[in-house]
Amino acid sequence: MKELIKSLCEHIAPPGGERALSNELLEKVRDVAHQTSIDRLGNVIATKNGDGPHVVLMAHADQSGVMIMDIADKGFLRIIGAGNLEPGRLVGCQVVFQNGVKGVVQLEANTKDAEIRFDHLFVDIGKSSKASASELVHIGLSGVIVAPFTELGATRICGGSMDNRVGCAIAITAFRDLAAMNRHVSVVFTAMQTVGARGVGAATFALSPDLAIVVDAGPCDDVPGHDVSSTELGKGPIIQVMDGTAIVSVRIRRHLEESAKKKGIAAQFGVWPKGSADTDAGAIQLTKAGVAVGGVHYPARYVGSTSTVVDVQDAQNAAILIVEAASSYEG
Repeated sequence: MKELIKSLCEHIAPPGGERALSNELLEKVRDVAHQTSIDRLGNVIATKNGDGPHVVLMAHADQSGVMIMDIADKGFLRIIGAGNLEPGRLVGCQVVFQNGVKGVVQLEANTKDAEIRFDHLFVDIGKSSKASASELVHIGLSGVIVAPFTELGATRICGGSMDNRVGCAIAITAFRDLAAMNRHVSVVFTAMQTVGARGVGAATFALSPDLAIVVDAGPCDDVPGHDVSSTELGKGPIIQVMDGTAIVSVRIRRHLEESAKKKGIAAQFGVWPKGSADTDAGAIQLTKAGVAVGGVHYPARYVGSTSTVVDVQDAQNAAILIVEAASSYEG
C-alpha cells in the first residue's frame, strides 16, 4: 500500500482541481468495475454489481490548498485558503500552482504571530511587476503547499497530501477486494470536500447506497502537550462516533466494532468537535430520505498543517476492517 500512496501523492489536487488525480484514481479501479464515470462536480465513481446490499466507500480526493485572489503592483500574490490550512503555519513554505509555477509564502512585516491571517500573507514567485507576474499566473489559480512524500522508518510516512491520499489508497484496496468477492460495491473519490463537502451529496444521490463508509484522516493527539491521548498513531483504525457534521448510529458503529473484533484488529474511537475533523459523513447522511453512514479513519498527526504523519499499518488494517464490515453488512 505504501507504493500506492506514494504514486497518488505525486499529483496536485486542490479543491476543484482534482482532474489529473481523478484520471489516475479511475485507472486504479476501472478493470474490476462494471461502470465508471466522473460526474459534473468532479467525483470519480466506480461500481461493481454483485451480491448483497449496496455499500459505497467514500474518500475525498482533494487536498487543502490556496488560491490567488490578487496580483500586486510589484508582482507579489495575495492568497486565500481553500480548505483547512492554518495561515500561521504557511510562512516560509513553498507553494506550487496547478500550472507548475512555484513560489514561497511570506508574512507582512510587523505582523505578530498570534494575529496571522491570510490577508497578512503573500507569495513571492520571483517577479518584480504585476505585468510579469500576470504572464505566469492569474486570479483564481489554485495551488498546494510543497511537502513531498517522505518515509519515516519502516511503516511511517509523511507529506502534504497524506490527507486524503491515504484514504484513497484504502478505498481502492477495499473496493478491489470486495469486487473480487462479487459484492455490490461502489467507490467514490469525492471532489471539493475540504471546502464544505461540495461533491459528495450529488454522488450519494445518484448511487442511493444502503450503507456509506467514509474513509478520511482521523486526528490523533499522541504528541507533546496533550495529557490524554484518545487516539494514537500505530494503534489501529479509528471508528467514527461523531464529527462536526454527523453522529454515526449505534447500529452501524457496533457493526464496525464487531467487524474489527472478528478480524482481530485493534480499533480506536473518534469523537471530534466541529471544525477539528469534519468529513463527508453529514452530507451523505442527509441525502434523500437519509443514508446509513459509518466512518473508518486512519490516525494522522498534524491534520490541518503543511505535512501529516501516518502509519501504513493503520491504513492496511483500515482496509481489512472495511472489507469485513461491507461484506457482512445485511442492511
